[in-house]
Amino acid sequence: MRQLNASPERLIGRERELRQLQSALRKRQSQLIWGSSHSGKTFLIAKALSELPENERRKCICWSGTASRRQLAEHLIRELYLVGDPLVRRKVHADRYDEVTLSRWISQQSALRLRGILFTAAEQGDYRFFLDHLSPASHTLAQLLKEIVYRTKTPVYLTGPGYSQGDIGYAWSLYWTDKYRIRLGPVSEEDARELVEICIQRYGLASLDLSDFRDDLLHLSGCLPGSIVKMCELAANPRYHYGDQVKMKLLHVDYLLHSNRFLSAPSYSS
Repeated sequence: MRQLNASPERLIGRERELRQLQSALRKRQSQLIWGSSHSGKTFLIAKALSELPENERRKCICWSGTASRRQLAEHLIRELYLVGDPLVRRKVHADRYDEVTLSRWISQQSALRLRGILFTAAEQGDYRFFLDHLSPASHTLAQLLKEIVYRTKTPVYLTGPGYSQGDIGYAWSLYWTDKYRIRLGPVSEEDARELVEICIQRYGLASLDLSDFRDDLLHLSGCLPGSIVKMCELAANPRYHYGDQVKMKLLHVDYLLHSNRFLSAPSYSS
């Protein structure tokens, strides 16, 4: 699991999408944030969270990575305890457990009891759940998400590469219309070039010969902001330098290999 960064840097080329997400947060409306890898889905969520008041932000529960239904329910219960949910704390303390022994308590609960506590806590609280890099949802996982959304009136914000069943599994039915979807495509060339210049300064690339670097980077990244940032970060490594030039072909191959390893990480089916 990876936690979402609550204090991202400047967001470039995603102002419209940020307003969409902020509007959905105000309305407590579930959303699917979808787009290709490195289109900035995680960053967009982190930016939106960073601009919420502290009392609202602490009630935003995040999960990142693959998960079974049981794993997700356990994580949500754990986070609800840590943010001070009164019901979850009362249940844990009644069994003479505390924060130190919380994981043991969770592991001893039946799946039915965990879900019952989760649903009641979510229904009584004012939470928002964010699921990033979740593998395509099985029937059972999608059922858990649907119960959270419809039974407890708690919005679920999910990221994915698309909105079909092949992209996000059986969770597709939660986001069945554009009203519940935010698409992240490539940013404009103007915005992409601005981001390139920021990254050149951030990663200390200005001393290199960048005569072809900028155009090559825009072409190879497809103007996806995450790709621009990650390739600029790689370009700071002397491994990709030949004199004062950047070996873009090698850099791009290594970038693709790293991205493919991440995308092919194992997932859970139930």
